[in-house]
Amino acid sequence: MNPDKRNALLGWTLLLTIWLIYFFANLQKVLVPGATFNEIQKMFAVDAAKVTRLGAAFMYAYAFVQLLTGLFADRYSGARVIVAGGALFCVGSLLSCLDHSMGLLLASRVLTAFGGATVYLCAVKEISRFVPQSLPAYIGIMTIIGYSGSIVGTSPFIAGVHKYGYHTMMLWAAVPAIVVYACYLLVFSASPKRPVRKDVHFSWRSYMAILKIPYNRHQLMTVGLAFGTYFAIQTVLGKKFLEDYCGMSPMSAGHVLMAMMIIASVNSFFVAMLSKWCGNRRLPFFRFAGFGSLACSIILFTTVLFDCRSPWLCASAMILMTFAGNNSSMSAAGYREMNGEDRFGTALSIGNFFAYLVTAAFGGGAGYLMDLFPPTIVNDVRIYSRESYLLIFAVLVCLGICCAYNSWRLVETHHEK
Repeated sequence: MNPDKRNALLGWTLLLTIWLIYFFANLQKVLVPGATFNEIQKMFAVDAAKVTRLGAAFMYAYAFVQLLTGLFADRYSGARVIVAGGALFCVGSLLSCLDHSMGLLLASRVLTAFGGATVYLCAVKEISRFVPQSLPAYIGIMTIIGYSGSIVGTSPFIAGVHKYGYHTMMLWAAVPAIVVYACYLLVFSASPKRPVRKDVHFSWRSYMAILKIPYNRHQLMTVGLAFGTYFAIQTVLGKKFLEDYCGMSPMSAGHVLMAMMIIASVNSFFVAMLSKWCGNRRLPFFRFAGFGSLACSIILFTTVLFDCRSPWLCASAMILMTFAGNNSSMSAAGYREMNGEDRFGTALSIGNFFAYLVTAAFGGGAGYLMDLFPPTIVNDVRIYSRESYLLIFAVLVCLGICCAYNSWRLVETHHEK
């Protein structure tokens, strides 16, 4: 085979295997505690704060690794970083299904997060290197594949847990990921390697140079708050809220989460195409992220304030939050335009770090707010009160105001082709 064609084939195959690893990384992000909140409470007889701490620990680890991943990817290439990150992710995923104590489960979730956190940024770097002219569109395609893992982690996984048990389903989530990672190693070993960029140094000045740009700061706050709060609802609080407050069954609540993930999976690609048709404008989508997040937080807060327990109203607000919170293709294009290819990974890593930091802080803090009011225990399941959720959504409104304000401070660029 012609060397150029062989390298092109290896490049596309490498991208595909990375996207499949991203599928399993997204699957793991929603399993604990989002899809298994009640099961964990039953297994370990713990309160909401200890369960949400699992999700928070995962997201804190996921967030902080983003900062290192961006610099590593800029210096060594995304493909090299995934070799190490994928190994950690597979080990953590396997250990997650073998845990029989909260301490071991917490440790395995942190290990899974360390590895899974490397995948998205490295995938974007490889797309930017391989098909730079179509970055938003291919990020959209990758998002569809990756978020399909989160879809599997909602209703299908919940049904499997009810039928086969928690540990069996976690094993089924881990083994295919290990197989895909092994395939990635085979393709990577045969692919040409990008030279190490020795001009990219590990220094706090690299981060400060990004944050000095006003556009970066406003995009960071807009996208980070919109995605971070949406993802906390998706992965930690949403299912529990719909069950406790709206009286939904676990499967019905799982269907709402699945609908949210289906929307999230296609939204980034749809936004990329719509932006292209509109002359590469990005500002309308960032404004919608800001004010859409504020609108849905107000809806959820007022619904609980006036004790309206309509499952469809609450589910609709959560779905609106999904549309507002998923603009990864716009975010990546904005960071690349404002910072250049040599600092693109670092800029994106700061944005991802902040987004997952919001998820960790909001999702983890929500558990403590829930426990301020004693729950009602029904069949060994803790049911939390209206007052608990009113506190949570009051905080959500405050974050929504900040998100809307920063989206208003952004300006149009639309130079990225």
